[in-house]
Amino acid sequence: MKKKITATNRRFFLKWLPFNFCDGFCEGCEEFRDSCRVYQDELRFKAQCQLESKDPYDTKVVFENMGQIMQDTIKTFRETMEKEGIEITKGDEERSEKEEDSAEEKVRNSPLYKKCWDFSKNLSNFLEEFRNFLQQRPWWIAASLQGEMEELCFYCRLVPAKVYRALHSQIDERKYREKFSRPDSMVSGTLGFFSLATCEKRLEGISNLIKETEKTEDSKINKLLKEIKNIKEEFKKVFPGVEDSRDKIIFHGRL
Repeated sequence: MKKKITATNRRFFLKWLPFNFCDGFCEGCEEFRDSCRVYQDELRFKAQCQLESKDPYDTKVVFENMGQIMQDTIKTFRETMEKEGIEITKGDEERSEKEEDSAEEKVRNSPLYKKCWDFSKNLSNFLEEFRNFLQQRPWWIAASLQGEMEELCFYCRLVPAKVYRALHSQIDERKYREKFSRPDSMVSGTLGFFSLATCEKRLEGISNLIKETEKTEDSKINKLLKEIKNIKEEFKKVFPGVEDSRDKIIFHGRL
């Protein structure tokens, strides 16, 4: 079920250009992608890869591109700091690195992140096995589940990634007592929560199709669904009100 974007939110999204409050499902975004710098950069990257006879989906090529973007960002940051007359000492860098390591440890040890990471691995393993299962069944079964499989593959990886960012942002916001109308912890947490909810709906759809004939596969799905239920409860403890924040994000998953 698609949720209508309000005029107020549309103006907000266009003002800032979708990024941290977007799920990044560019293929399914007809409303904002022509105005989105992230999407346009992705198109330029793929076009450049084509000119250089590179595979834009090759992991090495992708990481090389990300590394270049990071270098350019750091260069711009340093130039801005120098222009503003702000000097970062070695002690500042060491202190920042220590704080970053401490925050990362807290995030990775949080029950919510651990559960999301385990779920993502479990779902990935299931999808790999399920593809093999579908190859041994009539073609129309795989065709009828194509949409479900595509969304599961996409949102499966988004769950732990957005939860990691949300928890990290939550630490920073508490530390610096920052106040925003749409804090990153809430936005990223909401993206993680509804990515999880989309996985739940797609798994239920697969279950409804195969439960009468494929008891073993359906049993695996039910195990994943129980895992999701447990994670959603943990989500609501860490990010109260997350269920009511869907209008603060751009989300393309079917719910």
